[in-house]
Amino acid sequence: MAVASALAVLRPEVVMLHCLQEPTGFFWELLRPHVLLVQGRAVTSIFGNPVDDYAHRADIVRLEVLLQHGGVYMDVDVLTLRPLGPLLGAEVAMGMEGKDGEVGLCNAVILAAPNATFLRLWYDHYRTFDRSQWNYHSVILPRKLAKLHPEHITQLPYNTFHWPLWDDAGMRRMFGSFNYTYASNRAVHVWNHGLQQSQFRDFSMLWCFECHSTLVSMMRAYVPDPLFSVVMPCFNQKQYIQEALRSVAAQSFPSWEIIVVDDGSPDNCGAIAQAYGDEIGMTQGRVRRLTVLTMKQNRGLAESRNVGIREARGVWICALDADDRIGPNYFAEAARVMSKQADLDLIYSDQQFFGSSNWIWRVPEFSTGIATVGGPLPVMSLYTRRVGKIVGGYSSALPWGNEDYDFWLKLLEVGVKYHKLTGEHVFYRSKKQSMMKTGAPYVKEEHAMMRTRHVSLYHPAKLLRDHRLVMGMATQTSHRLLYLQTKATVSTMDKAYGRFWLAL
Repeated sequence: MAVASALAVLRPEVVMLHCLQEPTGFFWELLRPHVLLVQGRAVTSIFGNPVDDYAHRADIVRLEVLLQHGGVYMDVDVLTLRPLGPLLGAEVAMGMEGKDGEVGLCNAVILAAPNATFLRLWYDHYRTFDRSQWNYHSVILPRKLAKLHPEHITQLPYNTFHWPLWDDAGMRRMFGSFNYTYASNRAVHVWNHGLQQSQFRDFSMLWCFECHSTLVSMMRAYVPDPLFSVVMPCFNQKQYIQEALRSVAAQSFPSWEIIVVDDGSPDNCGAIAQAYGDEIGMTQGRVRRLTVLTMKQNRGLAESRNVGIREARGVWICALDADDRIGPNYFAEAARVMSKQADLDLIYSDQQFFGSSNWIWRVPEFSTGIATVGGPLPVMSLYTRRVGKIVGGYSSALPWGNEDYDFWLKLLEVGVKYHKLTGEHVFYRSKKQSMMKTGAPYVKEEHAMMRTRHVSLYHPAKLLRDHRLVMGMATQTSHRLLYLQTKATVSTMDKAYGRFWLAL
């Protein structure tokens, strides 16, 4: 949010992010095209004095960078509220920490010209650096120097950048009150360290859509929208699709979109979805929540999902079939988790069956030893669009479906960080007739085929037994494979697998 707000409000020529290692996670994937990544200097000492804390190292690097380039320095917990305007003309400008600068001048925001005199004086005083004095050189010293050399620095009022303060009262103003309006703030220092020690340590993106405080409400503008893309293929499911759409519209976390892919359905389920979306307002407003794609010919479930994903704008994908549904807090709970663990690529939960069964699937850990045996995850599990692209999306190679099982095995192969939510947030409709039940008599041979696509996950002896199973495939399975060879929408690679299984 810090970088996004600076980009939106300041419209800088360039944003340079200085770091020792490139960040990871979906937030970084969103920002990467807009940021110049700079390899930072690994500071271990200054003027012979040891520097071993990351915060003190960052204090030194920011001075060195500003001395060389000039510009506007901001910590990554500073939210920009207004343009800096005339402040940009100052040789050096810093904001007071505490009323009347009683704490010092905070170095979380520094405006400076290249090789500024005040910065050279400040840097030279690091000859006396003492790592046991936590904020002396970063906050207290610049205030002392400003009193000695006022002609070289513009000292800004405490409420320009660094108010509310980092104490309990300040945290309450920022995260639990509407009493402070930020009328004088050009930016606000969120004081992440103080936040993590406060009663508001559980802050997440979800808060931005709830009624917490003035500041949190302002942060809503920087939550990715849509964050979640629900991809919903439909074929002869008009009697269910409104229920599936309604489950998404009922989400307590509102940053989502739905992409319905009418897979050449004779019941015009896409038109029904469009009419329902128009009726409840999904196609109105700043962000279009519903898109309906209509295929001229049937592509099958796997390729229909791929078509929808290629149109998706969200960071996270939810593959929701048109006869299933998701719980109202699914996206909210996922947003809460990913706010704390931005490097996640997979989020899932237990699954509740409904319809002809009320069984609850207690989904086990997503690990090689478990997932390769029992079928890893519910279809509606969430994954980042980035990792979906890495593994090539869903495959149409298998004759009886199981494209989701095959997809999860691909995620196992590349290795992803995952989190399981508490409770049941996804709901699978159990029917007397379904694609899964049609293929049930042939599940052993199809699973054998699937394992031959993921040889790194299975023991060679197991794969040899699978080859023998494939050799004895049912006539119906071989007919399905031959049919897939004729479909223009099946990829060359998927057809190659089919020919391999037929040749066995």
